[in-house]
Amino acid sequence: MTRRSTTGNSRNGSGPSRIDGALVVGGGYAGLHAAAALQQSGAPVTVLDSRPHHSFVTRLASVAGGTAPLGDAFATFDELGYRALSGHVDMIDDREVILADGTRLQAEVMVVTAGAVPTLPDLPGIERTMPLRTAVDAARLRVEVDRSHSVVIVGAGATGIQLAGAISAAHPEVRVHVVDRDERVLASLGRPLGDHAEQLLAGRGVGFELGHEIDRVTDTGVQLDSGRTIDGLVVWAGGFEGRADSFGALPVDNGRLVIDENLRVDGLAHTFAAGDMAAHHDDAGEPFAMSAQIAVQAGRQAGENAARLLADEPLHRARLNHRGWVLDLGGNRGVAEIGPITLAAPVVDLLPPLLHLAIDLKTLWGIGGAEAIRRFRPGAHAADPEALTESQQLSSDPEAASASG
Repeated sequence: MTRRSTTGNSRNGSGPSRIDGALVVGGGYAGLHAAAALQQSGAPVTVLDSRPHHSFVTRLASVAGGTAPLGDAFATFDELGYRALSGHVDMIDDREVILADGTRLQAEVMVVTAGAVPTLPDLPGIERTMPLRTAVDAARLRVEVDRSHSVVIVGAGATGIQLAGAISAAHPEVRVHVVDRDERVLASLGRPLGDHAEQLLAGRGVGFELGHEIDRVTDTGVQLDSGRTIDGLVVWAGGFEGRADSFGALPVDNGRLVIDENLRVDGLAHTFAAGDMAAHHDDAGEPFAMSAQIAVQAGRQAGENAARLLADEPLHRARLNHRGWVLDLGGNRGVAEIGPITLAAPVVDLLPPLLHLAIDLKTLWGIGGAEAIRRFRPGAHAADPEALTESQQLSSDPEAASASG
Protein backbone atom coordinates (compact mmCIF):
# COMPACT_ATOMS: atom_id res chain seq x y z
CA MET A 1 0.00 0.00 0.00
CA THR A 2 0.97 3.68 -0.09
CA ARG A 3 3.93 4.70 2.03
CA ARG A 4 3.36 7.79 4.11
CA SER A 5 5.72 10.64 4.85
CA THR A 6 7.82 10.23 7.95
CA THR A 7 7.71 13.99 8.49
CA GLY A 8 4.05 13.98 9.54
CA ASN A 9 1.23 16.34 8.57
CA SER A 10 1.02 20.02 9.42
CA ARG A 11 -2.05 22.23 9.37
CA ASN A 12 -2.46 25.90 8.58
CA GLY A 13 -0.77 27.88 11.28
CA SER A 14 2.16 25.50 11.71
CA GLY A 15 5.29 24.99 9.67
CA PRO A 16 5.34 22.95 6.47
CA SER A 17 6.33 19.30 6.28
CA ARG A 18 9.73 19.08 4.62
CA ILE A 19 10.21 16.73 1.70
CA ASP A 20 13.79 15.71 0.98
CA GLY A 21 14.85 16.37 -2.59
CA ALA A 22 12.01 16.56 -5.10
CA LEU A 23 8.23 16.50 -4.85
CA VAL A 24 6.38 15.37 -7.97
CA VAL A 25 2.75 16.49 -7.98
CA GLY A 26 0.72 13.96 -9.94
CA GLY A 27 1.46 10.29 -10.54
CA GLY A 28 0.43 9.86 -14.16
CA TYR A 29 2.69 9.33 -17.16
CA ALA A 30 4.43 12.71 -16.87
CA GLY A 31 4.75 12.40 -13.10
CA LEU A 32 6.24 8.93 -12.99
CA HIS A 33 8.66 9.63 -15.83
CA ALA A 34 9.78 12.73 -13.94
CA ALA A 35 10.14 10.67 -10.76
CA ALA A 36 12.07 7.96 -12.62
CA ALA A 37 14.53 10.52 -14.00
CA LEU A 38 15.05 11.96 -10.51
CA GLN A 39 15.54 8.53 -8.96
CA GLN A 40 18.03 7.57 -11.64
CA SER A 41 20.02 10.72 -10.84
CA GLY A 42 20.23 9.63 -7.21
CA ALA A 43 17.94 12.38 -5.92
CA PRO A 44 15.32 11.62 -3.24
CA VAL A 45 11.81 11.90 -4.73
CA THR A 46 8.26 11.71 -3.39
CA VAL A 47 5.13 11.45 -5.54
CA LEU A 48 1.94 13.22 -4.42
CA ASP A 49 -1.35 12.10 -5.93
CA SER A 50 -5.00 12.06 -4.97
CA ARG A 51 -4.98 8.28 -5.30
CA PRO A 52 -2.46 5.63 -4.21
CA HIS A 53 -1.93 4.28 -7.71
CA HIS A 54 -0.85 5.08 -11.25
CA SER A 55 -3.53 4.75 -13.95
CA PHE A 56 -2.32 3.25 -17.22
CA VAL A 57 -4.33 5.70 -19.33
CA THR A 58 -3.63 4.02 -22.65
CA ARG A 59 -5.18 0.79 -21.30
CA LEU A 60 -8.33 2.28 -19.77
CA ALA A 61 -10.61 1.97 -22.83
CA SER A 62 -9.70 -1.71 -23.18
CA VAL A 63 -10.33 -2.34 -19.48
CA ALA A 64 -13.62 -0.43 -19.42
CA GLY A 65 -14.82 -2.09 -22.62
CA GLY A 66 -13.88 -5.58 -21.49
CA THR A 67 -11.06 -6.57 -23.86
CA ALA A 68 -8.39 -6.32 -21.13
CA PRO A 69 -8.39 -7.46 -17.47
CA LEU A 70 -8.95 -5.01 -14.64
CA GLY A 71 -5.33 -5.32 -13.55
CA ASP A 72 -4.19 -3.60 -16.75
CA ALA A 73 -5.72 -0.34 -15.50
CA PHE A 74 -3.43 0.47 -12.58
CA ALA A 75 -0.54 -0.36 -10.28
CA THR A 76 0.10 1.12 -6.85
CA PHE A 77 3.06 3.45 -6.46
CA ASP A 78 4.55 1.08 -3.91
CA GLU A 79 4.45 -1.74 -6.44
CA LEU A 80 6.23 0.46 -8.97
CA GLY A 81 8.89 1.41 -6.43
CA TYR A 82 7.97 5.00 -5.55
CA ARG A 83 7.57 6.70 -2.21
CA ALA A 84 4.14 8.33 -2.33
CA LEU A 85 1.72 10.54 -0.42
CA SER A 86 -2.03 10.82 -0.99
CA GLY A 87 -3.82 14.16 -0.92
CA HIS A 88 -5.92 16.66 -2.86
CA VAL A 89 -4.01 19.77 -3.96
CA ASP A 90 -5.56 23.14 -3.10
CA MET A 91 -2.74 25.64 -3.74
CA ILE A 92 0.64 25.56 -5.47
CA ASP A 93 3.53 27.96 -4.92
CA ASP A 94 7.22 27.74 -5.69
CA ARG A 95 8.36 24.29 -4.38
CA GLU A 96 5.38 24.19 -2.01
CA VAL A 97 1.84 22.81 -2.09
CA ILE A 98 -1.06 23.23 0.29
CA LEU A 99 -3.49 20.34 0.45
CA ALA A 100 -7.24 20.57 0.89
CA ASP A 101 -6.90 19.49 4.55
CA GLY A 102 -4.45 22.35 5.23
CA THR A 103 -1.30 20.25 5.09
CA ARG A 104 1.69 22.16 3.68
CA LEU A 105 4.44 20.27 1.88
CA GLN A 106 7.71 21.93 0.93
CA ALA A 107 10.54 20.43 -1.12
CA GLU A 108 13.87 21.57 -2.52
CA VAL A 109 12.47 21.33 -6.03
CA MET A 110 9.06 20.46 -7.44
CA VAL A 111 7.62 19.07 -10.68
CA VAL A 112 3.92 19.73 -11.27
CA THR A 113 2.29 17.14 -13.54
CA ALA A 114 -1.27 17.16 -12.20
CA GLY A 115 -3.51 16.09 -15.05
CA ALA A 116 -6.39 17.76 -16.82
CA VAL A 117 -10.06 17.25 -16.04
CA PRO A 118 -12.92 16.33 -18.41
CA THR A 119 -14.33 19.26 -20.37
CA LEU A 120 -17.92 19.36 -19.17
CA PRO A 121 -20.18 21.90 -20.90
CA ASP A 122 -23.15 23.61 -19.28
CA LEU A 123 -25.50 20.91 -20.46
CA PRO A 124 -28.69 19.78 -18.72
CA GLY A 125 -28.09 16.39 -17.13
CA ILE A 126 -24.31 16.41 -17.64
CA GLU A 127 -23.91 15.00 -14.12
CA ARG A 128 -25.50 11.77 -15.34
CA THR A 129 -22.60 10.98 -17.66
CA MET A 130 -19.70 8.69 -16.76
CA PRO A 131 -16.11 9.81 -17.48
CA LEU A 132 -13.13 7.72 -18.55
CA ARG A 133 -10.00 9.30 -17.17
CA THR A 134 -8.73 7.10 -14.34
CA ALA A 135 -8.47 3.44 -13.36
CA VAL A 136 -11.42 3.94 -11.01
CA ASP A 137 -13.48 5.31 -13.91
CA ALA A 138 -12.55 2.29 -16.00
CA ALA A 139 -13.49 -0.13 -13.21
CA ARG A 140 -16.88 1.52 -12.74
CA LEU A 141 -17.56 1.61 -16.46
CA ARG A 142 -16.59 -2.03 -16.81
CA VAL A 143 -19.32 -3.00 -14.33
CA GLU A 144 -21.94 -0.76 -15.95
CA VAL A 145 -21.16 -1.92 -19.50
CA ASP A 146 -21.49 -5.54 -18.37
CA ARG A 147 -25.11 -4.91 -17.41
CA SER A 148 -26.10 -2.49 -20.17
CA HIS A 149 -27.92 -3.22 -23.41
CA SER A 150 -26.89 0.08 -24.99
CA VAL A 151 -24.03 2.56 -24.55
CA VAL A 152 -23.89 6.14 -25.86
CA ILE A 153 -20.35 7.48 -26.18
CA VAL A 154 -20.11 11.26 -26.48
CA GLY A 155 -16.94 12.05 -28.41
CA ALA A 156 -15.47 10.47 -31.54
CA GLY A 157 -11.88 11.25 -30.62
CA ALA A 158 -9.23 8.72 -29.62
CA THR A 159 -10.76 7.87 -26.22
CA GLY A 160 -14.30 7.48 -27.52
CA ILE A 161 -13.36 5.44 -30.58
CA GLN A 162 -11.10 3.09 -28.62
CA LEU A 163 -13.86 2.55 -26.07
CA ALA A 164 -16.38 1.88 -28.83
CA GLY A 165 -13.95 -0.60 -30.33
CA ALA A 166 -13.40 -2.44 -27.06
CA ILE A 167 -17.11 -2.68 -26.21
CA SER A 168 -18.08 -3.81 -29.70
CA ALA A 169 -15.39 -6.50 -29.65
CA ALA A 170 -16.04 -7.81 -26.12
CA HIS A 171 -19.82 -7.28 -26.03
CA PRO A 172 -21.29 -7.75 -29.51
CA GLU A 173 -24.74 -7.94 -27.90
CA VAL A 174 -24.45 -4.33 -26.64
CA ARG A 175 -25.59 -1.60 -29.03
CA VAL A 176 -22.92 1.13 -29.18
CA HIS A 177 -23.67 4.66 -30.39
CA VAL A 178 -21.01 7.37 -30.95
CA VAL A 179 -22.10 11.02 -31.01
CA ASP A 180 -19.89 13.95 -32.02
CA ARG A 181 -20.36 17.49 -33.29
CA ASP A 182 -17.66 16.93 -35.92
CA GLU A 183 -18.64 15.50 -39.28
CA ARG A 184 -16.11 12.67 -39.15
CA VAL A 185 -14.50 10.21 -36.77
CA LEU A 186 -11.08 11.12 -35.32
CA ALA A 187 -11.39 14.59 -36.81
CA SER A 188 -8.06 15.79 -35.38
CA LEU A 189 -6.15 12.92 -37.03
CA GLY A 190 -5.55 12.02 -40.66
CA ARG A 191 -8.69 11.20 -42.63
CA PRO A 192 -7.57 7.62 -43.49
CA LEU A 193 -7.47 6.75 -39.78
CA GLY A 194 -10.96 8.08 -39.14
CA ASP A 195 -12.46 6.57 -42.28
CA HIS A 196 -11.08 3.10 -41.58
CA ALA A 197 -11.96 3.23 -37.89
CA GLU A 198 -15.55 4.18 -38.75
CA GLN A 199 -15.81 1.46 -41.38
CA LEU A 200 -14.36 -1.18 -39.08
CA LEU A 201 -16.62 -0.28 -36.14
CA ALA A 202 -19.71 0.11 -38.30
CA GLY A 203 -19.08 -3.45 -39.46
CA ARG A 204 -19.50 -4.51 -35.83
CA GLY A 205 -22.79 -2.67 -35.55
CA VAL A 206 -21.58 0.57 -33.97
CA GLY A 207 -23.86 3.48 -34.89
CA PHE A 208 -22.57 7.01 -35.55
CA GLU A 209 -24.38 10.32 -35.09
CA LEU A 210 -21.85 12.76 -36.51
CA GLY A 211 -22.38 16.49 -36.96
CA HIS A 212 -24.81 16.59 -34.05
CA GLU A 213 -24.82 18.29 -30.66
CA ILE A 214 -26.41 16.87 -27.53
CA ASP A 215 -29.23 19.02 -26.16
CA ARG A 216 -29.58 17.18 -22.87
CA VAL A 217 -28.67 14.03 -21.01
CA THR A 218 -31.80 12.30 -19.75
CA ASP A 219 -32.41 9.58 -17.19
CA THR A 220 -32.32 7.00 -19.97
CA GLY A 221 -29.85 8.41 -22.51
CA VAL A 222 -29.41 11.55 -24.61
CA GLN A 223 -31.50 13.90 -26.71
CA LEU A 224 -29.78 15.29 -29.83
CA ASP A 225 -30.22 18.71 -31.43
CA SER A 226 -32.16 16.94 -34.18
CA GLY A 227 -34.76 15.91 -31.61
CA ARG A 228 -33.78 12.25 -31.79
CA THR A 229 -33.34 10.41 -28.50
CA ILE A 230 -30.91 7.54 -27.94
CA ASP A 231 -31.25 5.37 -24.86
CA GLY A 232 -28.25 3.87 -23.13
CA LEU A 233 -25.49 4.30 -20.58
CA VAL A 234 -23.90 7.70 -21.38
CA VAL A 235 -20.10 7.96 -21.35
CA TRP A 236 -18.42 11.34 -21.68
CA ALA A 237 -15.33 11.19 -23.91
CA GLY A 238 -15.60 14.75 -25.16
CA GLY A 239 -12.11 15.99 -24.30
CA PHE A 240 -10.16 17.46 -21.41
CA GLU A 241 -8.98 20.85 -20.22
CA GLY A 242 -6.28 22.17 -17.91
CA ARG A 243 -7.38 23.79 -14.67
CA ALA A 244 -4.11 25.18 -13.36
CA ASP A 245 -5.96 28.38 -12.46
CA SER A 246 -7.64 26.45 -9.64
CA PHE A 247 -4.29 26.07 -7.86
CA GLY A 248 -3.73 29.74 -7.03
CA ALA A 249 -2.13 32.75 -8.71
CA LEU A 250 -0.07 30.86 -11.28
CA PRO A 251 0.76 31.94 -14.85
CA VAL A 252 -1.66 30.12 -17.15
CA ASP A 253 -2.37 29.90 -20.86
CA ASN A 254 -5.84 28.52 -21.61
CA GLY A 255 -5.87 26.82 -18.23
CA ARG A 256 -2.38 25.31 -18.57
CA LEU A 257 0.80 26.43 -16.80
CA VAL A 258 3.10 28.78 -18.72
CA ILE A 259 6.60 27.31 -18.83
CA ASP A 260 9.97 28.36 -20.22
CA GLU A 261 12.20 26.40 -22.60
CA ASN A 262 13.55 24.40 -19.65
CA LEU A 263 10.01 23.43 -18.51
CA ARG A 264 10.29 25.68 -15.47
CA VAL A 265 7.05 27.45 -14.50
CA ASP A 266 7.23 31.11 -15.49
CA GLY A 267 8.25 33.18 -12.47
CA LEU A 268 8.99 30.20 -10.20
CA ALA A 269 12.64 29.38 -9.60
CA HIS A 270 12.33 25.83 -8.24
CA THR A 271 9.16 24.48 -9.87
CA PHE A 272 8.84 22.68 -13.19
CA ALA A 273 5.72 21.51 -15.01
CA ALA A 274 5.02 18.79 -17.56
CA GLY A 275 2.16 16.86 -19.09
CA ASP A 276 -1.45 17.87 -19.61
CA MET A 277 -1.26 20.70 -17.06
CA ALA A 278 1.62 22.45 -18.88
CA ALA A 279 1.37 24.55 -22.05
CA HIS A 280 3.85 22.66 -24.23
CA HIS A 281 4.67 24.05 -27.68
CA ASP A 282 6.53 22.71 -30.69
CA ASP A 283 9.49 24.44 -32.32
CA ALA A 284 7.11 26.54 -34.43
CA GLY A 285 5.31 27.79 -31.32
CA GLU A 286 2.16 25.74 -31.90
CA PRO A 287 0.62 24.11 -28.83
CA PHE A 288 0.80 20.36 -28.52
CA ALA A 289 -2.46 18.53 -27.95
CA MET A 290 -2.72 16.63 -24.68
CA SER A 291 -1.33 13.14 -25.21
CA ALA A 292 0.48 10.41 -23.32
CA GLN A 293 3.51 10.58 -25.61
CA ILE A 294 4.09 14.29 -24.97
CA ALA A 295 3.52 13.72 -21.25
CA VAL A 296 6.16 10.97 -21.23
CA GLN A 297 8.77 13.07 -23.02
CA ALA A 298 8.09 16.24 -21.03
CA GLY A 299 7.92 14.42 -17.71
CA ARG A 300 11.30 12.80 -18.16
CA GLN A 301 12.95 16.03 -19.30
CA ALA A 302 11.37 17.99 -16.44
CA GLY A 303 12.67 15.38 -13.98
CA GLU A 304 16.13 15.56 -15.51
CA ASN A 305 16.17 19.36 -15.21
CA ALA A 306 14.89 19.17 -11.63
CA ALA A 307 17.80 16.82 -10.86
CA ARG A 308 20.22 19.25 -12.53
CA LEU A 309 18.85 22.11 -10.42
CA LEU A 310 19.36 20.06 -7.26
CA ALA A 311 22.94 19.38 -8.37
CA ASP A 312 23.50 23.05 -9.27
CA GLU A 313 24.09 22.14 -12.92
CA PRO A 314 22.96 24.04 -16.05
CA LEU A 315 19.44 23.25 -17.25
CA HIS A 316 18.78 21.82 -20.71
CA ARG A 317 16.24 23.07 -23.20
CA ALA A 318 13.34 20.64 -23.63
CA ARG A 319 12.89 18.92 -26.99
CA LEU A 320 9.44 17.46 -27.61
CA ASN A 321 8.25 15.66 -30.72
CA HIS A 322 4.85 14.33 -31.67
CA ARG A 323 5.52 10.98 -33.34
CA GLY A 324 2.01 10.00 -34.36
CA TRP A 325 -0.96 8.01 -33.08
CA VAL A 326 -1.57 4.33 -32.41
CA LEU A 327 -5.12 3.29 -31.54
CA ASP A 328 -6.25 -0.18 -30.45
CA LEU A 329 -9.85 -0.78 -31.59
CA GLY A 330 -10.26 -4.21 -30.02
CA GLY A 331 -10.69 -7.51 -31.81
CA ASN A 332 -6.99 -7.43 -32.82
CA ARG A 333 -7.62 -4.45 -35.07
CA GLY A 334 -6.52 -0.82 -34.92
CA VAL A 335 -5.27 2.22 -36.83
CA ALA A 336 -1.99 4.10 -36.63
CA GLU A 337 -0.17 7.07 -38.07
CA ILE A 338 3.57 7.11 -37.42
CA GLY A 339 5.37 9.88 -39.23
CA PRO A 340 4.65 9.37 -42.95
CA ILE A 341 3.41 5.80 -42.42
CA THR A 342 -0.33 5.19 -42.16
CA LEU A 343 -1.73 1.84 -41.04
CA ALA A 344 -5.43 2.08 -41.77
CA ALA A 345 -6.56 -0.63 -44.15
CA PRO A 346 -7.53 -4.30 -44.06
CA VAL A 347 -4.71 -6.64 -43.03
CA VAL A 348 -2.30 -3.85 -42.04
CA ASP A 349 -4.82 -2.92 -39.31
CA LEU A 350 -3.53 -6.03 -37.49
CA LEU A 351 -0.29 -4.18 -36.71
CA PRO A 352 -1.50 -1.23 -34.55
CA PRO A 353 -2.57 -3.43 -31.59
CA LEU A 354 0.92 -4.96 -31.54
CA LEU A 355 2.50 -1.51 -31.69
CA HIS A 356 0.17 -0.36 -28.93
CA LEU A 357 1.34 -3.24 -26.73
CA ALA A 358 4.99 -2.48 -27.50
CA ILE A 359 4.48 1.17 -26.52
CA ASP A 360 2.81 0.12 -23.27
CA LEU A 361 5.74 -2.16 -22.43
CA LYS A 362 8.20 0.64 -23.22
CA THR A 363 6.26 2.91 -20.86
CA LEU A 364 6.42 0.28 -18.13
CA TRP A 365 10.17 0.04 -18.64
CA GLY A 366 10.47 3.82 -18.39
CA ILE A 367 8.67 4.09 -15.05
CA GLY A 368 9.69 0.85 -13.38
CA GLY A 369 12.36 -0.99 -15.35
CA ALA A 370 12.50 -4.74 -15.86
CA GLU A 371 10.59 -5.47 -12.65
CA ALA A 372 7.62 -3.41 -13.83
CA ILE A 373 7.53 -5.24 -17.15
CA ARG A 374 7.73 -8.60 -15.41
CA ARG A 375 4.92 -7.86 -12.96
CA PHE A 376 2.72 -5.47 -14.90
CA ARG A 377 3.02 -6.40 -18.53
CA PRO A 378 -0.54 -6.01 -19.89
CA GLY A 379 -2.64 -8.96 -18.84
CA ALA A 380 -0.23 -10.23 -16.18
CA HIS A 381 -1.14 -7.98 -13.26
CA ALA A 382 -3.91 -9.22 -10.96
CA ALA A 383 -5.83 -6.30 -9.48
CA ASP A 384 -5.45 -5.92 -5.72
CA PRO A 385 -9.01 -5.60 -4.30
CA GLU A 386 -7.69 -3.71 -1.27
CA ALA A 387 -5.94 -1.15 -3.48
CA LEU A 388 -9.05 -0.73 -5.60
CA THR A 389 -11.21 -0.26 -2.49
CA GLU A 390 -8.91 2.49 -1.24
CA SER A 391 -8.97 4.07 -4.70
CA GLN A 392 -12.76 4.13 -4.65
CA GLN A 393 -12.76 5.82 -1.25
CA LEU A 394 -10.22 8.43 -2.29
CA SER A 395 -12.14 9.20 -5.49
CA SER A 396 -15.34 10.14 -3.67
CA ASP A 397 -14.24 13.77 -3.88
CA PRO A 398 -15.44 15.11 -7.29
CA GLU A 399 -12.30 17.24 -7.54
CA ALA A 400 -10.01 14.24 -7.03
CA ALA A 401 -8.97 14.16 -10.66
CA SER A 402 -7.39 17.61 -10.38
CA ALA A 403 -4.52 16.16 -8.39
CA SER A 404 -3.73 13.30 -10.76
CA GLY A 405 -1.59 13.41 -13.87
